[in-house]
Amino acid sequence: MTERRYRVLVLDDDEIIRGFLSEALNDEGYEVRQAASGREGLNVLQEWRPNLILLDLMMPEMDGWAFRDEQRRRPELADIPVIVLSAARELQLRSQHLAAADVIAKPFDLDDLLASVARVIARNAAS
Repeated sequence: MTERRYRVLVLDDDEIIRGFLSEALNDEGYEVRQAASGREGLNVLQEWRPNLILLDLMMPEMDGWAFRDEQRRRPELADIPVIVLSAARELQLRSQHLAAADVIAKPFDLDDLLASVARVIARNAAS
């Protein structure tokens, strides 16, 4: 029996952060796709379903708030958990309405982020 590879969509407009997170997640055994905007993320979700989305809030074109609103409106996407990863001020307060599985402020500790990813995926895989 093959071990299931969990999937993570990294949604961040910063190419360096996307690359860094993708490499770290790949090293942990996750299958990773990247998107640079909310719109691009929605396009990825049309053909590929992740187990988790890492979502930056401050992006051009379609920011994280608009992406999350659209994701939650679509029944086929609404149950994909999201970890918000952002440098937005008053992050905890401002992101409460997003119903995120976790909220992590930038700059972040990679070990803490990877632990959160594993925890959220395990919790959803069990339900």
